[in-house]
Formats: sequence, C-alpha cells, structure tokens
Amino acid sequence: MDETIKSLLDDILLEQQISPFLDQQIIVNFINDGIYDIEKNVGFKIDFSKDLKARSLLKNYVMYANHKRLAEFKELYRSEYLELQREYYINSQSN
Repeated sequence: MDETIKSLLDDILLEQQISPFLDQQIIVNFINDGIYDIEKNVGFKIDFSKDLKARSLLKNYVMYANHKRLAEFKELYRSEYLELQREYYINSQSN
C-alpha cells in the first residue's frame, strides 16, 4: 500500500472513529475515489502528504462517502474545490 494512502487511512480511522470491524479496503477505495475526484476537478496532480488543505478535503470526502452522502459533500465543498483549483493554477503559472 502506498505510504500516503496508509497515512490517510490511519488518520481517517482514528479521526472519524470508524469501526475496526469495517473492512479497511472499503475506506482505501473511498480514499482512491476521492484522490481521483479531487485531482480531476482541480486539474493537477496533488501531493496529499504535503498539501494539508487538499488532505482535509479528501478526509471529508471519505467521511461523506462512508455515509453515502457524496451529493451533499459536492454541494457543501464546492468552494474548496474551486479554491484548490485557483491555487494550483496560479502556482503553475508562476513556475
């Protein structure tokens, strides 16, 4: 398992108090889905071990996915997606 995924999994299991009886692969799948979704919408590859704002968004994605509330997540966190998109675009133009 990728070190970033492992670190995220450990954080999420602890912070969200997820049952130890839940198959961890389910959470790993949510993490991978969230990484794909966030990077696709932002338009850039993100290092979730360094970008704490993106990491926090991903953790929230997993929480909502785990509760089958992704439509609500998309509505509530739309501005965070746009902010990340803006930041990554500005950073790409300055390089």
